[in-house]
Amino acid sequence: MKKISILVTSDVHGYVRPTDFSGDVDLPLGLGKLATAIEEERKQGNVILIENGDFIQGSPLTYYEQSFRSGTNNSMIRLANDMKYDVAVFGNHEFNFGLPVLNKVVEESNYPWLAANIKWQDGTYFTQPYILKEIDGVNIAIVGVTTQFVPVWEEADRIQGLIFEDAFEAAKREVEWLHANHHIDVMIIAYHGGFESDLETGELLESSRENVGYQICREIEGVDAVITGHQHREIAQHLFGKAIVQPGTKGVCLGKIELTINESGKVEKSEPSLIYMDNVPLNETISDLIAPLHNETENWLDKSIGKIEGDMLIDSPFQARLNGHSYVEFINRIQNEVADTSISCMAIFSDSCRGFNPNVTMRDIVTNYIYPNTLKVLEVKGQYIIEALEQSATYFKLADGKPVVAEAFQSPKEQPYNYDLWNGIDYTIDLRKPEGNRVVEVTFNSNPLQVEETYKVVMNNYRATGAGNFEYFKECPVIKDIQTDMTELIADYLISHGTIQAKPMNNMKILY
Repeated sequence: MKKISILVTSDVHGYVRPTDFSGDVDLPLGLGKLATAIEEERKQGNVILIENGDFIQGSPLTYYEQSFRSGTNNSMIRLANDMKYDVAVFGNHEFNFGLPVLNKVVEESNYPWLAANIKWQDGTYFTQPYILKEIDGVNIAIVGVTTQFVPVWEEADRIQGLIFEDAFEAAKREVEWLHANHHIDVMIIAYHGGFESDLETGELLESSRENVGYQICREIEGVDAVITGHQHREIAQHLFGKAIVQPGTKGVCLGKIELTINESGKVEKSEPSLIYMDNVPLNETISDLIAPLHNETENWLDKSIGKIEGDMLIDSPFQARLNGHSYVEFINRIQNEVADTSISCMAIFSDSCRGFNPNVTMRDIVTNYIYPNTLKVLEVKGQYIIEALEQSATYFKLADGKPVVAEAFQSPKEQPYNYDLWNGIDYTIDLRKPEGNRVVEVTFNSNPLQVEETYKVVMNNYRATGAGNFEYFKECPVIKDIQTDMTELIADYLISHGTIQAKPMNNMKILY
């Protein structure tokens, strides 16, 4: 019998040291701790190390590097090279900085990047669809695929010339071809995507094909392990006879699938597990490599750039979504002023959002506004605004007469970023009414919103694509495209105004 361990990182999002940059510096997360766990696993025997996407973007550190040290070698790739990754898969956020940056990242990597479903328009692969490895006489194939929703989220010029095929179809094609043309003992699919169905019941939870992991496990034969990500879930189990792992986000745990190979070269046993970073020490080599950039980032984050008069701190993101908040009013105020519009919508992206301190630093901005969004101004029919309010209203349900978060916004992935709060219109939502009929009043300039009239609305580029079940927005004409990153717009606004008055958000009412 032979044993081979597949080790998996996914959705690290640029977190290296054990901090989320909010102040705590000893959290159980980060690539530096993962590196220690990986070294220990390598001491035990044969290992394949897979990076499953969303690696180079997402933290203040990676934002700082791309904004102020562009052109230098990518620090996350330098760390990955030191950790001796065997292979990587593209996450959707790998494309956030555009193809010139991404091509340079690929060139700097000492390991291949797989993309079976990403091709140039002439049909050639963007990188390569798979790799073949031989370990201790065992022939291993790894096929890499990425959620095909990248064009839904990304600006066209960032992915110019690329085609994103259906991830399931591409994975199936490559697996069948490999089995037909090579002797494969172990077949692995590394998929930057998650599960569209409940893992226990099989109930379909989403039909967009953003996530097709369940279909991959159910329908593709001759596969031993399926690596997943994107949804930031922590999963280690079997599904349709295949070992599956998904190791959360920010390096909170390392995915592991231990394979036992029999004398004939076939997988006799597979054991999926998650190794959590609690009590795992920081790898000193990785810590030292990132130290100069980390220290620069920390100094940049603590620079004061403006002041708030009044209260803009969020005690409860849930209550802020339910009742409105001065932080929401402020972000919508910025969006309207920058875009020269009267109507704006935005989301409180996560439950770690805490609003702005009286003395605002860059740390406050990047830990609250966590995505690299730009802005678009759309020409939106009044009917679509009402439908968007109805969609956001599905965030809540009533339990014993009190509002709570609906299951669809919690599973299979938490989605607070798909609940929008609006400024520039006055609206009332009644949660006691059936879904689809909860918006009871909407006015603009004190007059009822007209369903057939069009209104200029500013929103982030993610929402403008229709993502989050707002499909009608992608049909709306784009009349202005503001390419500056929102974190930069917020910082510029604070710097130019100096002192900001916190204003209550009095334009919305939710009844229950």
